[in-house]
Amino acid sequence: MTFDATLGGSLATSYITVAVADGVWANSLNNAAWSALSQDEKQQSLMASTNALEALAFTGTRCSPSTNDSDKPQALQWPRSGYVCKGVAATCSMIPRQVEQATAYLALNLFNDPNAIIPGVPTPTPQRGAVKMQKLGELQQEFFGPSDVGTKVGVSAPIVLQKFPWLIDVLGCWLDGNYGQSGIINRVRS
Repeated sequence: MTFDATLGGSLATSYITVAVADGVWANSLNNAAWSALSQDEKQQSLMASTNALEALAFTGTRCSPSTNDSDKPQALQWPRSGYVCKGVAATCSMIPRQVEQATAYLALNLFNDPNAIIPGVPTPTPQRGAVKMQKLGELQQEFFGPSDVGTKVGVSAPIVLQKFPWLIDVLGCWLDGNYGQSGIINRVRS
């Protein structure tokens, strides 16, 4: 796949350019880690990040048609329009700063752990929100504890949010959907 960060493009593969990601990382404590990546590594990481974020539901309406071909829809969910988040109106000519940040942050995380959100690939720690044990006789379920799981994401949330629940804070009101607790209530029998 070819890297294409055309805003609203019909063949776009990344929400943001490498230059935008460089700007997000500039003046941060992780700038050296991001700067150490080659141009190709940055592009691959941004495409993987964008692809993972595409699994999420966002507020507003996907812009259409694409900016480079009026006969085709834009390839990605961003840009969007028809929603205001913390006083910033989504328009077809911009991607909100929070989405840019989430894309850049996730890109470096996925570069450091390329298998983090690939189903079926073992990770050294249990998946957040995963079932630890099930038992049919006397119906018993056990989930990984809060120290393993975190508390922001329900088990039905997309894997990218289960693995990186901080994305909820970064994306904030641009997310459309209840990715919080699944409604499971812990009960203890005495």
